[in-house]
Amino acid sequence: MKTLAAATTLLGLAAAVACGDSSATTGGGGTAGAASTAGAAQGGSPSQGGGSSEGGTDQGGQSTGGTAEGGGVPDTDPCADAADGAHCGSELGGLADHGSLYHCQSGVTQSVDACPAGCEGSACITPAADPCESAQFGNGDYCGGSLIGGDAEKLYHCADGSTQSAEVCEAGCQVQPPGVPDTCKPTGDPCALASSGNGLYCAASLGAGDPNVLYDCENGATASTTQCTQGCQPMPPGQPDQCATGGGGGCCVNAPPGALTQAYSACGLGGSHYGRDYGTAIGTPIYAGISGTVVGSALGFPNCYDNGCTSQCWNAFNYVKIKSDCGDPDDPAHDLFVYYLHIDSLAPSIGNGSHVTQGQLVAYSGNSGCSSGPHIHIETVSVPAGQSAGLSTCNSVDPASRYCP
Repeated sequence: MKTLAAATTLLGLAAAVACGDSSATTGGGGTAGAASTAGAAQGGSPSQGGGSSEGGTDQGGQSTGGTAEGGGVPDTDPCADAADGAHCGSELGGLADHGSLYHCQSGVTQSVDACPAGCEGSACITPAADPCESAQFGNGDYCGGSLIGGDAEKLYHCADGSTQSAEVCEAGCQVQPPGVPDTCKPTGDPCALASSGNGLYCAASLGAGDPNVLYDCENGATASTTQCTQGCQPMPPGQPDQCATGGGGGCCVNAPPGALTQAYSACGLGGSHYGRDYGTAIGTPIYAGISGTVVGSALGFPNCYDNGCTSQCWNAFNYVKIKSDCGDPDDPAHDLFVYYLHIDSLAPSIGNGSHVTQGQLVAYSGNSGCSSGPHIHIETVSVPAGQSAGLSTCNSVDPASRYCP
């Protein structure tokens, strides 16, 4: 079983890219259904006082391309002030993609290499030979889409950083919430296995199905299902199973699924990355890291990475923003906002004003904006209570400092 966050599995070539100097970037192929460079934004502006916009405005409505508020967008070549040679995008800042290696000569970018496992020390990081080496939450079952070098259609059984076995998931692999091992999606109707007649069953009682779904079984077939945001609770014989209830989650942030490809490096730590990047296959479920209210989002932005970023592409990505119910766990006088950038889509019924509980499905990962590979960028912003929050300032704290133990 995964001990902290949702099971992680990274697409073989999915390399998380980072949000640059005052931007957030991520990339690879275009997002599903996104055909234009303008996105439909809902709610709060992502950027105030120099950060990058997430395609939204304070008034909501239609974004016209996610222009940054209160700060200019660099329009120079990333290599403009760099010495000749190879440089990771994180070293260059500005419009440079942190998941790419830039080859600079005379202040001009000559070529760019995408680094699937990240970039460090002026070189692409060599991906691990065994996908389970990137299983960051301990022993357990992981979908290959969030393990570096993993096959997205396989479920890997990882122990001590090594693959013990792997099985092909005929119907696809399902990334589960924190504390629940990943599973192969069922190939048939789970209710065909209902041994106690008609009624409500958890997957654990059926021996198949989604562990976060309550199945209403009638005559060996699924009549309806209920999504259980806190998981499904099997009951004693003679009692119908039910959705588990919780206390609203802990005042800490669960890490998102995926393999870490870019750490926080801003605000005096030698870099300009204001969050953490986790490489994972497009469509990986993102579960709310903390209970709170959705206060901003934007959709409709395609991938626009083309060996680097343009100023227009730099600020054009999909996102969802959650305001924590319990404030900042490290500072009672502050509010905490959690951003997930470069998403593909929101979960059903999720939008501005939606309240979510820790572990509830909120979105699906994507590849929108300027990015060299699909990934999730998480950014945690701590501001005095009642103030608005934006990206890419030193109000953005290292997400790992707020992660659940």
